[in-house]
Amino acid sequence: MKFVVEQLATWIQPEQRQIESDHWYDNSPITLDWVAPMQRRRMTRFSKMVLHSAQQVSSADQYTNLSAVFSSRHGDFHKTANLLVDIVNQQPLSPTGFGLSVHNAAAGLFSIIKSNTCAMNAIAAGAESFMCAIVEAYIRLVDSNEPYMLVVHSDEILPDIYNQFADELQITHSIAMIVRLAQANEPCFSLNKVLNPAAKSSNLPMSLQGAKALHDKKSAILTHTTLAHHWQLTYHD
Repeated sequence: MKFVVEQLATWIQPEQRQIESDHWYDNSPITLDWVAPMQRRRMTRFSKMVLHSAQQVSSADQYTNLSAVFSSRHGDFHKTANLLVDIVNQQPLSPTGFGLSVHNAAAGLFSIIKSNTCAMNAIAAGAESFMCAIVEAYIRLVDSNEPYMLVVHSDEILPDIYNQFADELQITHSIAMIVRLAQANEPCFSLNKVLNPAAKSSNLPMSLQGAKALHDKKSAILTHTTLAHHWQLTYHD
């Protein structure tokens, strides 16, 4: 599978940026001035992060009404965790809170606010969610006549009570990109699952490993401490 990344934006929560001036991720604050104030007030931090990244790559006219793949390992888990606490305490659940906690809530908000009528879906595949979103986007591009696909991956740090289960660095981040199929002899990327025991595992989320390689236009082996296999992201120039 060979694909081209036309637009790429990576946002990392300011206090978690290792080098403030590093060039491969976005240093700007989250801005949603294109969203009505009443809608902004109802959004969680997670939803704001997702929409901010999606807008950064899709604001140009040629990307209007895009099909999209949204992915996340944990989704808006802070809201979900609060709902679970309410259940334990035998408190009634907020229908709005539940509706905004589901895995495709941010995708739904984006489609409503942008009046986007194209197909969107949400991917949750554990540590491999980012890679699976790229695979899903590629399959949909092959099976359709659509020229572009919007891919957005976002995750927040786990709530404190779940930190004991963390198996990677907890970094609040969001990655968005516009992808399309590669043409013959065009510089592009390919993505493959590989078994490479010699590769050193990283505790950086695989999504951020991938985003840096995509930005730098370099090949990279994406690893995770819990996986026996890896993902090979290869740049063909």
